[in-house]
Amino acid sequence: MKKSSMSIKFFIIGILLIFMGSLGFIFTQFYQEARLSTQKLLEENIQSTILNLKHFLDKNLKKENINQLTAYLDNNINSNSLIKDLHILDENHTKVIYATDREVSLQHPKSKCVPISHIIDSEIFNQECYSFSVKLFDQFRPYYYQSYVYLDKRHLDSLLKDQADKSFVYFLLYSLFFIILIWFMLNKFLVEPLEKLRQFAYYEHRTPETFDIQELESIRYSLDVTFKRLKKEQEELYKLSTKDSLSGLYNRLSLMDKINWLIAKGERSNDKFALLFLDLDDFKNINDTQGHEFGDTILRHVSQILLECVRENDIVSRLGGDEFVIILPELKNEKTILEVLNRIQKRLAEPISFDSYNYTVTVSIGITIYPKDGRDATTLLKHADIAMYKAKELGKNNYHFFTENLHEEIQKKIHMQHLIEDGLKNNYFQLYYQPKVDIKTNKIVGCEALIRLFDPQEGIILPKHFISIAEESGLIIPLGEWIIKEAVKQIQAWENTPFTDIKLSINVSGVQFQNQHFLTSLQKIVEPINTQKFDIELTESVLMNDFDEKFVKLNQLKELGISLSLDDFGTGYSSLSYLKTIPFDTLKIDKSFIDDLEDEQDRSFVNMIIGIADDLKMDVVAEGVEKKSQLEYLASIGCEQYQGYYCSNPLPIKEFEKLFLSQQCH
Repeated sequence: MKKSSMSIKFFIIGILLIFMGSLGFIFTQFYQEARLSTQKLLEENIQSTILNLKHFLDKNLKKENINQLTAYLDNNINSNSLIKDLHILDENHTKVIYATDREVSLQHPKSKCVPISHIIDSEIFNQECYSFSVKLFDQFRPYYYQSYVYLDKRHLDSLLKDQADKSFVYFLLYSLFFIILIWFMLNKFLVEPLEKLRQFAYYEHRTPETFDIQELESIRYSLDVTFKRLKKEQEELYKLSTKDSLSGLYNRLSLMDKINWLIAKGERSNDKFALLFLDLDDFKNINDTQGHEFGDTILRHVSQILLECVRENDIVSRLGGDEFVIILPELKNEKTILEVLNRIQKRLAEPISFDSYNYTVTVSIGITIYPKDGRDATTLLKHADIAMYKAKELGKNNYHFFTENLHEEIQKKIHMQHLIEDGLKNNYFQLYYQPKVDIKTNKIVGCEALIRLFDPQEGIILPKHFISIAEESGLIIPLGEWIIKEAVKQIQAWENTPFTDIKLSINVSGVQFQNQHFLTSLQKIVEPINTQKFDIELTESVLMNDFDEKFVKLNQLKELGISLSLDDFGTGYSSLSYLKTIPFDTLKIDKSFIDDLEDEQDRSFVNMIIGIADDLKMDVVAEGVEKKSQLEYLASIGCEQYQGYYCSNPLPIKEFEKLFLSQQCH
């Protein structure tokens, strides 16, 4: 159950009521004390008056001179406001021989008199009459006159009432004064400070000024310190939630908020803004070779450069990793974009020094413009990302504006990626076999297995349309493994048949070759076959980077008994040094040289390649031999090693086997 509470004002009113009750009690005590004090004074006054009167009568009263004393007695009684009447009775107590009030001949019938000796024990405000006797002598015989002094009850009551009224007025005045004083003090030093503290605690307005009461000041100070700490923590939390911890730039969440805000603003005012998607080129290599500490240094360096290259109201954000986004609001024309791009490229061209080494960073940038390239944040970022990858394809350190054609190109890539995935799941892939002919015997001695993708809607799709996409997406790993498995199955199927001596070649992608599990997987797959019937073709580009590591892997392939062919020799960065070092078994002359054999220069290249292969004891295979003149020229070149060529287009397995049996490859 929730405990009830009261406001400070009701609490103070309660305190005041208790205070007034206490004052009432004090007033009662004070009134009683005043009443007793007044009673005592009156008693003394009356007692003194009566005793003086008795003394006077004892001394002067004679039986025969009572009338002579009347004037004195009248004056004495009338001058005393406390005494109303005086009666003197004879010795028989039956006859009034003197009365101040001449019209009264008898005692006051309802008055009860008390002897003057009991005046102290009596309640003077409740008493109306006191009596005393006057002793007289008739010669030697004593006799007594009885005297009755009647008090003025109305006057006594008025005195008591005046005393009570006066005390009550004083009580009210003092009470009112103290209540006002207490209320003022409580309100100034307690109620108002507490209300300020309440307002401060609820709404965190400006900090109240110092309070006079120590406890309240302690609460005020504690609240002030607490709110300042909370505000600082809130600012830190906000910074953590909106800023990237490494670079200090806006993070993805803040970026999305700002893009959405600019979109809402643009819908009202038709303002445009540009979105620049930046990705550092080859940043992974920097992290791998120089370590993450240097990578973080690069990211901070780039972040600072981006901030320095943009306008004051532009927005710079780090999405994560090596990806950055710049927003250029209130865009008037594309000139502004180009100015920012030029500044960024110029500043990034300056080398970065780290551990006495100089490094240069480049970025690829994709650009979208609202609302032309998208009307929501997700679309703008996606299209800018597409444009950025197009910039990387153009050679990196470049920028590219998003276009609808680019969007269609990416959609085709995405569609092709889905086809590859579906092909692996639903067995849409198939190997075709291109016959390889010995130029001396004109016999088919081998073949190259080439992949084909069968789309249920589009039909046969050639490798040039999907291999690069498979490499970009990483699907080349499962696809390459499928090719090896299918090739091995075919070699096994040819065992103990007329095709048993056929040597089968497959192409291995550079991405697949660099995969850390490639060698282990290959070794397991080729275990059931004679690996001397298995050949792997690699292009020169595979050997460009990390040569030592790849050299070790090539030697391990040779240890498995697998032969190696260098594909498309002469079209790339042909190095005689690695050609001499790497244990290749075959050089493949690219089709571009064979197509122009009528040209003297191309003939010289072909002669040189065949001569190099002959000197290095390597076999030679020519690609794209389609004319008789080409075949005759290749046959005319003297070469001790094996020479071969491809004699037809790739064929399905049944057609290849039929051609092999007929040996009619012309």
